[in-house]
Amino acid sequence: MDAGKRGRGESLFWADQIAKEIVTRKKFRFTDERVPKLKKYVVKSAASVSGVLHVGRLSDTIRCDSVFKALLDAGYDAEFIWTADNVDPLRKIPEGVPSSYRQYIGMPVTDIPDPWGCHKSYEEHHKAAYLEVVFKFIHGKMKTYSMREEYLRGTFSNEVSLILKNTKLLVDIQNKYRPPDRRLSPDWSPWQPICKQCGKIITPRVTNVRRDGKVEYVCKDYQFRTEKAEGCGYEGVDDPVKGNGKLMYKGELAAQWAHWKVATEGFGKEYQVPGSALWINGEVTERLFHFPMAVPILYEHIMIGGEKMSASLGNVVYPKDWLECAPPELLRFFYNKKLMKTRSFSWSDLPKLYDDYDVHESVFFGKTKVENKKEEKHMKRLYKISQKRMPRSMPVQIPFDFAVTIAQIVPDSDLPVRGMEILKSTGHVKGKLSESEKETIMGRLRLAKNWAEQYAPAKYRFKVQDKVKAKVGPNVKKVVHALGAELAKRKWEEEDLLNLFYTLCKEKGVSPKLFFRSMYNIMISKDYGPRLAPFILSIGRNKVAQLLEQA
Repeated sequence: MDAGKRGRGESLFWADQIAKEIVTRKKFRFTDERVPKLKKYVVKSAASVSGVLHVGRLSDTIRCDSVFKALLDAGYDAEFIWTADNVDPLRKIPEGVPSSYRQYIGMPVTDIPDPWGCHKSYEEHHKAAYLEVVFKFIHGKMKTYSMREEYLRGTFSNEVSLILKNTKLLVDIQNKYRPPDRRLSPDWSPWQPICKQCGKIITPRVTNVRRDGKVEYVCKDYQFRTEKAEGCGYEGVDDPVKGNGKLMYKGELAAQWAHWKVATEGFGKEYQVPGSALWINGEVTERLFHFPMAVPILYEHIMIGGEKMSASLGNVVYPKDWLECAPPELLRFFYNKKLMKTRSFSWSDLPKLYDDYDVHESVFFGKTKVENKKEEKHMKRLYKISQKRMPRSMPVQIPFDFAVTIAQIVPDSDLPVRGMEILKSTGHVKGKLSESEKETIMGRLRLAKNWAEQYAPAKYRFKVQDKVKAKVGPNVKKVVHALGAELAKRKWEEEDLLNLFYTLCKEKGVSPKLFFRSMYNIMISKDYGPRLAPFILSIGRNKVAQLLEQA
């Protein structure tokens, strides 16, 4: 469909608003030129591959994917691309990498051997692991590029030549935002060559830009925050058109936007300040390439324990770790819900995230009503755009915290049979289930089991006792013995069992609070635990009755 066609309908959802801004803008931001009509809208995401790619990096890809989906849903032709910004230098030795790799500090990560010996380079190792899982989190249509390969292939030779011929324009644009004592000199070069002798990209210092466009450089030491890249002293000449190097970021992004006709790209919120690479590149794109700057998808970063997720801090969550405890849709939901608000993630909060997701699912399928129609529309859109494939009908929902309970009671081998029996006894599952519904339920039970074993806080962990260790008072003993006798008589429904608790407490003059605490002490040697009625039904009324007899 022609990209000039307008989409139908209005939406309060952020991705739809950005899509609307992209297709309706008329003028350039920095000049009076008119925005040209495009046959398709290109959405770009990118990531530096100088280290392990964690779910924090996925936030950019997922949010860009949501704008891509919003454009498609509105009836426009769109394309989604991802670039590996892999001409970056190695800045420090990550954990797990041999100290001998200090010799590679300052080299492009694409040119460093893979420490684990399974890929052709350090960069390829991390990129492969990322691309292996990223398509599980997006809609499946994303073209990937390697900037190192594109430079060497000559993809950007025209853009590089034009930038080098107009270096003064880049200098003037940047100097508008720089203090007088930090302004770029007229002989500043936007090209960073790779040293022909030592192969490092951070150490060559451009000393002269010749009339033929080639640059002269000398290789000198460069001090990172914690490591030093040692220069080899080589003095050489580099031809930027041949691509053995890279453009500085304030220039490179403009070249990418102009070459790939990028309509929008994701950026952390820190880029919204004047003078950032976002606006510098935007002005270069418009003034030099006469193409409208990309509409930014500005977002906050994910925080863990008050810190930005970072491999160097050791507080990262890897995509494969996420998939062991939660489906891809849940991470999409997490990132799509609030764009410009700091998101704080903790494994201990996963049950709450599941509950929130389930509520939105229930609203989408009309099982839960929302009085505020705008809020209802927003909730439905959030749920829909977080799906890879829309379910045809409302999935069977098993509360995650209850799935965690079942997962700790039932051994792995018995989970398909005993787990389903428990869910039927508690009323969570009714009627005959299709094979896909069974698999959905079992999927959540398995994810819950992984989370319980690896990340669950103490309040979710328990072990059902075989022998009662707790001591209870005489009045409480009367209640628990009476409850044990009733449990042994017949099968119980959750609501009837809950009513029985309060009836027995009232008859024996025992406070419900003391009764519940005593029951948890008897069953799991804790003062608290899962909701008592379904918990008893999960363990099995006969086993609980036997425990209560011991009290």
